[in-house]
Amino acid sequence: MIKYNQNNPHHCYDLFLHTLHTVENLGNNASDTLRIAAFFHDIGKPFVATQKHNKTIFHGHANKSAEIAHQLLLQMGYAMSEIERICFFIKHHDDFISWVLPSESYDRSNPYLIEISPPNLKSHIVKTMNDYACFETNEIHQLWGNLLLLCRADTLAQTDKVYRGRIVIDSKVHKLKKIESIEQALASLTFSNMYPLRYDGGE
Repeated sequence: MIKYNQNNPHHCYDLFLHTLHTVENLGNNASDTLRIAAFFHDIGKPFVATQKHNKTIFHGHANKSAEIAHQLLLQMGYAMSEIERICFFIKHHDDFISWVLPSESYDRSNPYLIEISPPNLKSHIVKTMNDYACFETNEIHQLWGNLLLLCRADTLAQTDKVYRGRIVIDSKVHKLKKIESIEQALASLTFSNMYPLRYDGGE
């Protein structure tokens, strides 16, 4: 990661510096597990990098990063339960990149854009967590809350504004507003205490 040029308008640091800033942005109260996830969250980027329109994109880097972290953490002697938690955070830290605020204008026919709402978040969490029966249902809120802390820290380590020509097409402030909206949606959800996971209530 050291001196690896991300060559992407969303990033203002090389990969290693971005990673260090992400870890730092978690603050002093973050768990060691979340800090480890932050350190490894983008380690797979160089392995999946492709060039498009004079910039580098990293499709699938979260899965690759989790794969690499899993191998390294096993070698370092971490318990499987801790590895599963760390790799969950790594694998899903970019889940909400294509989600949009309800107040935004967007192409509703685009299947890759998802409006932030409690029902949509519920659906995503239920679908995701049914692959993670290793976690207790009563820790889902904390698990996803911590994931959003990682998303926030990651965002804070990115470019302030993203331009296309002279037009601002995204910004750090906008991304943080999306995370805040997802956190509010998460606070409104409850889940049943069994797998396959079920949704037990609304807002």
